[in-house]
Amino acid sequence: MKLKKVISILLCGIMLFTCSNISVYAYTKDEVQKEIDRLEQQSQQIANNIKKLQKDKASQNKIKAELDKNIAILQQQIDICNEKISQTNASISANDKEIAKQREKMSGQVQEYKKRIRTLYMSGSTISGIEVLLGAEDFADFIALSQVSLNISRRDKRMVDGIVKVIEKIEEKIAENRKLIEEQKEIKATLDKKQDALDKEVAEVNKIIRGLNSDIASENRDNAQIQNELDQWNSVMAELSNPGGSSAVFNGTFTWPVPGFTNRTSDYGERWNRLHAGIDIAQAGIANAKVVAAASGTVTVYYSACTHNYGKYKNGSVYSCTNSSGYACGGGYGNYLKIEHGKYKGVPYRTVYAHLAPGSISVKSGQYVTKGTKVGRVGTTGRSTGYHLHFELRKDGVPQNPMDFY
Repeated sequence: MKLKKVISILLCGIMLFTCSNISVYAYTKDEVQKEIDRLEQQSQQIANNIKKLQKDKASQNKIKAELDKNIAILQQQIDICNEKISQTNASISANDKEIAKQREKMSGQVQEYKKRIRTLYMSGSTISGIEVLLGAEDFADFIALSQVSLNISRRDKRMVDGIVKVIEKIEEKIAENRKLIEEQKEIKATLDKKQDALDKEVAEVNKIIRGLNSDIASENRDNAQIQNELDQWNSVMAELSNPGGSSAVFNGTFTWPVPGFTNRTSDYGERWNRLHAGIDIAQAGIANAKVVAAASGTVTVYYSACTHNYGKYKNGSVYSCTNSSGYACGGGYGNYLKIEHGKYKGVPYRTVYAHLAPGSISVKSGQYVTKGTKVGRVGTTGRSTGYHLHFELRKDGVPQNPMDFY
C-alpha cells in the first residue's frame, strides 16, 4: 500500500531527527507546516474512507436486520408447520386406532356372516352358490362371490352391506392419512428450502461485514500511525514557534474555553456505541459566543471551509453536512482547530475546538497563541444538532476527560 510506504519513510525521518543530535531548527516552519498539511490531508482521506466503510457497514447491518426479520417470520411458519405436523400425527394415530377398531368389527361381522351361511347350508337350505361362497380364498373374493348369490336373505344382505361400509370407512381413513402426510411433507420441504436460502444470504452478509470491519481496523491503524507522526511534527512546530521551550509557558493548567458558559450537555465517555472524546458545552445564548485558547500553544491544524451552520437532526438520527466533495465537513467536526501546548512533565498536550461558526476562526496554522486568546466563535457546523462547542483535551495523543483538568 503506497500510504504505508510513505508512513514508513516519514517515520524513519522522524526517528532521524528525534533520536540523533540534529536540531529541530534544521527545519523551517514552512517545511514543517508542509509536512503537517500533507499528513492532515492523508488523515482526512482515511477518515473519509472510514466513514464510507462505516456507511457500507450500516447498510449491510440494515440488510442483515431485514434478513433476521424474515428468518424470524419463517421460523414462526416452521413452528406452525411443526405444530400442524404434530396434530397430523395425532390424527393419523387416531385414524390408525379407528382402522384397527373397524377391522376388528369387520372381522366379527365376517365370522358371523360365515357362520350364518354355514348354518343355512347345514340345515339343508338349497341356496345356490353356498359352496362357492364358503370356498372363497379371501374376504374380497368372498364379497364378490356373495353378490352373485341370489338366495341370501334380506338380513344377510344388510350384514354384507354393513361389512362393505366398514371397509369403505377404513379405506377413507387410510386415504385421509396419506393426504395429510403428503401435504405436511410438501409444506415442510418448502419452508426448509426458504430457510436454507436465507441462511446463505445471512452468511454472505456476515462475511461482507467481517471484511468491512477488517478494512475499518486497517484504516484506523494507518490513521493512528499518521496521528503519531503528526504529534511529532506538531511538537517540532511548537518548538519552532516558541523558542526556548514550551514547558516554560505551559504549566499543565487550562482555562475554560467558552467564558461565561459552563453548562455541559454531553460529557466525555461512551455515546452512540463509540467514544465521545470530549465534552459539549451548550446553553441558552451560546450561539457565536467567544471561544478562547484553553492554554498557550501553537495552532497546528485548522479547518474553516464548512458553511452549513445549522442543527442537523432528522428522523431520529444525527447527520453531518458535507463539503463540495461530498465528505463530512471537517470529518464531522465542522470548522475546527487544534492547539499544541507543548510538554508538561515530559508529556505533550493538545486541545481541540470543534463546530465553530463559519468565518469565525481568527488564527492560522503555525500561529502561537496565549492562554485566553480568542480563536473563534461557537457554531453548529459539521455533525451537530445545535450551537455548542465540542472541546477535547489530549495527553500524549490520547483523549482525556477534560473535566479532570478543571
